[in-house]
Amino acid sequence: MKKTRIFTFAAIAVLLAIIFSACATKQDQAPQETEAPVVENKTSQVEEPIVEEVSEDDNVIVIEEEGDGSDDEYLRSIANLDVAEAVTKQEFTDDKNEILHIISDLAIIMETKDTLEWLNYIEEESKEYYKNPVNLRKAQRKLPNKLIELKTIEDYFKFVFIPARKNSQIDEIRYISKTHVKAVQLREDMPDAIYYEFKKLNGKWFVYIPPVS
Repeated sequence: MKKTRIFTFAAIAVLLAIIFSACATKQDQAPQETEAPVVENKTSQVEEPIVEEVSEDDNVIVIEEEGDGSDDEYLRSIANLDVAEAVTKQEFTDDKNEILHIISDLAIIMETKDTLEWLNYIEEESKEYYKNPVNLRKAQRKLPNKLIELKTIEDYFKFVFIPARKNSQIDEIRYISKTHVKAVQLREDMPDAIYYEFKKLNGKWFVYIPPVS
């Protein structure tokens, strides 16, 4: 009887061992799952364009930023100055801004033909010259319309100063000296057109009207 039980237990143990072995083999043969690759979500960055210096020797293609031309204008403006009368770029900028502001004021004054207000912008030497009847007659002889008479400085303002500057456009200034400037319009293939001259007195710019040549 004992032998029969022992045999039965042994048979069950062998059977269980076979079953466990088969399960283990099946698991070893099952395909392993692979992990999905991790994709990093990096924010794209826009790189600034590289500006290279000029180099003709090694045939490098050069990309340069285009300037606004202010340096060229400054150099044109001071071209006639002596070394002793140097004008800085800041002084040039300040002078040009003040002169353009005066010209803008004069445009309104010429529209209204306000002689008294106009005289506030004219330097004293010019006012005295064109108050002189002799000089007014000289200016009158230069007029294409021989019917016009210049008897007063007001006549000069209305019949000479205003018509000579009608529809003018001021582009740049030209230094004759640190205290004497011409306001000009650029013209292609032609000399600059001079519409105004200014002289600086006590730190302020006034319109200068040259004598009749």
